[in-house]
Amino acid sequence: MSFGTIAIAVVALAAFAAVLVWRAQVRAMARQTVAFVGEVNGEVRKVTWPDRQQLRSATGVIILFVVIVAIIIGLMDVILQGILVKWLPAWLR
Repeated sequence: MSFGTIAIAVVALAAFAAVLVWRAQVRAMARQTVAFVGEVNGEVRKVTWPDRQQLRSATGVIILFVVIVAIIIGLMDVILQGILVKWLPAWLR
């Protein structure tokens, strides 16, 4: 047997082994994915969903909170603009 024939046989054997390892890894990942999806489905079934009144109440609280935060950020903007744009340049002159 020549060196080329042996090299080809070794490369073919290595490629075959790599494919076997890859297939085993893919199968293991597929099993893990199926198990994960099953667990997620089981957990979603345990969730207690809010009724319409709870949903409206929570939505109202969130909207009120967003409005309050918007007002606070707007006031901070006006105050900082007054300090940095109007007062500070005049003071540095």
